[in-house]
Amino acid sequence: MMSKIRKLQDTWVAKGIFILTALSFMSLFGISGYINSAGQNRTVIKVNDIEISQGEISYQYEKELNTARQMFGDNINITDNMRTSLLLALVQKQLVDAVMQTTAEEYNVVIGDELIRNIIYSQSEFMDSQGAFSPSKFKMFLSLSGMSEAQYIQALRLDIERLMLVNNPVARMNVPSFLTDLLGKIENQQRVFSYIKIVPENLKLGRDISDEETEQYYQDFSENFMAPEERDISYIAVSSEEVAAQYEPSQEEIQQYYQENIAEFETPEKRDVLQMVFDTKEAADEAFAELKSGKDFYKTAEALSGQSAQDTELGEVSKDMLLAEVADDVFALKSGEMTSPIKSEFGWHIMKVNKIIPASKMPKDKANAKAIEAIRQAQAYDAAYEMSNDIEDKIGAGASLEDVAKELKTSIKQIKALTEDGKYQGSTTPLAMELVDGAFSYNPGEISQVIETDTGFAIVRVDSVKDAHLLDLDEVKPLIVKMWAENERQAMAQELSNDIMADLENGENIAETAKRFGVSLKTTAPIKKSESFDSLPSSQIFALFQENTNTPKLIEQDGDKLIVITSKIVEDKHKLTDQEKANIRNGVRRNLTDETANQLVDSYGRDYDIEVDYKLIGLAD
Repeated sequence: MMSKIRKLQDTWVAKGIFILTALSFMSLFGISGYINSAGQNRTVIKVNDIEISQGEISYQYEKELNTARQMFGDNINITDNMRTSLLLALVQKQLVDAVMQTTAEEYNVVIGDELIRNIIYSQSEFMDSQGAFSPSKFKMFLSLSGMSEAQYIQALRLDIERLMLVNNPVARMNVPSFLTDLLGKIENQQRVFSYIKIVPENLKLGRDISDEETEQYYQDFSENFMAPEERDISYIAVSSEEVAAQYEPSQEEIQQYYQENIAEFETPEKRDVLQMVFDTKEAADEAFAELKSGKDFYKTAEALSGQSAQDTELGEVSKDMLLAEVADDVFALKSGEMTSPIKSEFGWHIMKVNKIIPASKMPKDKANAKAIEAIRQAQAYDAAYEMSNDIEDKIGAGASLEDVAKELKTSIKQIKALTEDGKYQGSTTPLAMELVDGAFSYNPGEISQVIETDTGFAIVRVDSVKDAHLLDLDEVKPLIVKMWAENERQAMAQELSNDIMADLENGENIAETAKRFGVSLKTTAPIKKSESFDSLPSSQIFALFQENTNTPKLIEQDGDKLIVITSKIVEDKHKLTDQEKANIRNGVRRNLTDETANQLVDSYGRDYDIEVDYKLIGLAD
């Protein structure tokens, strides 16, 4: 593998791969252990004067892992392949970013602070309900993404530099009309295929298996004829909800939960509010005068403030959802009333209350029941943990499974002939693997420790064990006959397909060959490259379209064998429509622009001094 990797060193992008192999064998949760021992600030990648340290790679790697944990839980299993893929993406991104930054400096591409500011201020996700830039929303975004303001601005600069240095030049590429017509003919070309399909299971056997062959199969494939180990077990299972139901919260706990989650129990008064906003007091006064004369609020907002109906409707809002300057005045109004112009940092507001939605409060008995249930749910894990510890102590002191079941007021369940795959007698649904693992970890008569399950905990007792053993020949003879027949038919199919291919490659006609071997010949209707026959995947169809006429090709498909030739090519003669030409151009342009963008970035990088310290990474001696 190392020799293959070293051949990739001719291109600067490939150098990133060398970092991966070393890093991917580091600690399960990142590379910090390795990096700390070597010094976090030592350089891993160097592009001219830009240096990327081990610490930066470690930081980015940990960020990606934390994101994965947030999405899939802390118990996500990070495999070597996942680490390698993640590190590959990170290293390549660092290399491309460094090359873009160096290229921007070389070509004097300067992204000014004013442009960055305008872009940030215009992003909808950073705007408040009035359409103004919200610093608090911006800070929340940075917090959720794990970036500082400086890091976000730097990332934005790099995106703009890539747009100017790569995306814009590549986007100007065009597809000439002659190429469009040629590609159209290729795309719309049709082919007729003749093929022979050999299905092994349809082949007739000329004899039965002999006694000697039966005995040989029994010996050679004995692992297929083993009866698995079986265990009879008894167990009790307790859910966290059952444990939690025994917990009685105090009045102080109920009241504390109520106050901390008051929004679940009490809904504040809300008001359905309309609003129009003006830059000057004079404009607001003019609108207020029209409203007082009886003019419609929506029409006035549209005529004098340029607001649509959607802009005018704030919807149902509570007092704390409004600007401090207008909140008291709005909530002092009666339904149908409006305020006079009110000044805020965003301009002059006129507000109207359409409807008042009174405050509501959940009845005390329902609120208490809801709080108790929530507290019990919150206590479920801790209560189950404490109970399980108590049970383990009692088992250690000699308590039987029956004693534990009696104390927990639960029943004992029994499982017969349990195997390690979770299957057992009388059920088609496998037993939970946590219980299976417990059942196969103890000796007959032993009681397991408390086993944590998805819903709570369980305790298992092994009642008896039946060891794995080789089944008698008479019991497995039907299986041996089936295996032998399948192998025989596969061998016959392989020999038959080899003979047919040899004759076709010697120039024989496929129809005559099929007749001589007594197999049926099928012929397709004319099909395009985007179509298929006999359920062949698109990759196989594409490969068939590359073959010359009457050239045989053998295809393996789910054990069957297809011998296919192109018997006829139907050239496309229709004139492409404008829409067809546009579709072809767009498809070609997408492929060309992606490849050209990569090549352009690569060409920039070839001009720079790019180094990777393989020895420091631990990849080379």
